[in-house]
Amino acid sequence: MTTLTDLRAQIDALDADLLRLVDARAALGKAIGEAKAREDTSTEAVSLLRPDREAMLIRKLLAMPRGAASNEVVVRVWRELISENLRIQGQARGGLHLNFSAKEHSREVLVWARERFGIAPSFGYVDDTTAAVAAARDVRNISILSLDPRGGAWWARLLAEKSVRIIAALPEMSQARPHAVAVASIAPEPTGDDLTFWVSDSGEREERIIDDLSQRGFAADWVCSAQGLKLFSLIGFVQENDARLHGALGSLTGIIGAAPRI
Repeated sequence: MTTLTDLRAQIDALDADLLRLVDARAALGKAIGEAKAREDTSTEAVSLLRPDREAMLIRKLLAMPRGAASNEVVVRVWRELISENLRIQGQARGGLHLNFSAKEHSREVLVWARERFGIAPSFGYVDDTTAAVAAARDVRNISILSLDPRGGAWWARLLAEKSVRIIAALPEMSQARPHAVAVASIAPEPTGDDLTFWVSDSGEREERIIDDLSQRGFAADWVCSAQGLKLFSLIGFVQENDARLHGALGSLTGIIGAAPRI
């Protein structure tokens, strides 16, 4: 019969094995960073983030057989491992930094951001949503912004941005309507299970717009409305130049990013 002492000894042994594996993974991250530095001949700064690759890795892990570990702990552990890997790779460039709007700060948004991006990135506050979007033009920055309508239609500004796009919906593991998003200077890539964000200034009711989108082949859901503008999520990865959206309801419309679903 296995005693409590035996079980604790097994956990101690596993902890030692886990530490060795985590350290080996971190060493590979360092090697990858060094290889990228040697091979990168471009003078243009590139983001360390790969939301598509991260999502597909986590989905693969979640699909593997398990006897006891919950989905939540698998996601949290690997989010921290990825975060540490990016910290090591980005040491020469100053790493990643999370920006929060001081006017929109809430404990929930901070928790959701840390769950998604891990503990490694530094964080701070900017004056408002305009400053947060501007900060995200730097590839070292990620801005975390609430979708609370009281914060205005800040997301519509992304229509005029050259590169800043929504890259994550928060909280990450929720299947409900997102409450916040992360924006960064990255071109989203398809992962096979995504939400695309689309803006319209149409004066029609949200239900009418959803019906119109359905007729065009999209499964859409209303996310929020503010200042005469409406934000919708489209199931799947939709290209910004998708012909099906030409002439859709509204005179000011467009896709402003996409987020992988876990």
